[in-house]
Amino acid sequence: MKTEFFRSITIGLVLLIVAGCASETVDPAYEKDIQTFRKKRVNYLKSRKGYLNLVGLHWLDEGKYKMGSGQDNDLVLPDGFPSQFGALSKSENGFHFQFNTSVLVDSTDQVVKYNFSHDSLSHHFSWASFQFFIIKRGELYALRIKNFENPILNTYFKIPAYPVDPKWRIKAQFNPYASNNERTISNIYGHHVVQPTAGTVSFLHKGNQVELEVNIEGGKKAIIFMDGTTGKETYGGGRQLYLTEPDNQGQVILDFNKAFNFPCAYNNYTTCPVPPPINHLDLKVTAGAKAPK
Repeated sequence: MKTEFFRSITIGLVLLIVAGCASETVDPAYEKDIQTFRKKRVNYLKSRKGYLNLVGLHWLDEGKYKMGSGQDNDLVLPDGFPSQFGALSKSENGFHFQFNTSVLVDSTDQVVKYNFSHDSLSHHFSWASFQFFIIKRGELYALRIKNFENPILNTYFKIPAYPVDPKWRIKAQFNPYASNNERTISNIYGHHVVQPTAGTVSFLHKGNQVELEVNIEGGKKAIIFMDGTTGKETYGGGRQLYLTEPDNQGQVILDFNKAFNFPCAYNNYTTCPVPPPINHLDLKVTAGAKAPK
């Protein structure tokens, strides 16, 4: 009887200890911070600047293209556009658009024709719920199309993710390059893309030294990476993570709980980069976003 009693007490104490450890594993404020970050990521993807509204991408060589929703066009536009919408020409001087109906350019003027140079890609056109514009990736140009009434924007959208795990919030040493550097990598289409780089970050993981190269994106230090989960539990094209700014000792925080998928995980009309070999990790990063379902 006493044996059973003490066994029950022992089991109870173990359970209490385990429960206590579990409750101390994730600080509620930290958990909230990660969940807020993930919610903002969803909101961004669904915003006008996001990627869930993309409905078209057409790579352009020099020449003239008929465009419209009709299947006989050189550039077949999404349903909703007129069968014969107009024409687009690309030459050494730039781009020339001619439309069969008036469109809004730069949210300001109604036009039926418009020209701009290769260096003036900030222009965009609006018609009905669509917006379209020219993008440059490496030395190549493409027509990109958005639909702000894309049905997916009104559906429930959630990004699967690993449970929040504080051990993947890692202090790392930032090692800046002596001067501004650039690297040439590929995007998912095999096109060469030049990225500015800032240096490397290094840290220890289970006694092993890990080093990753840091690129600059929108003024922020970032890493794009693949790991042992890539193509299995996480998106096959890799993931991305922003760093904190280095402190006085050059230390930064890599919070892999905030690792997120490239836009091409959710939309086929994107031009995502492929992480360079230096950023292919042998370890499994079981934190951050998982592959979408």
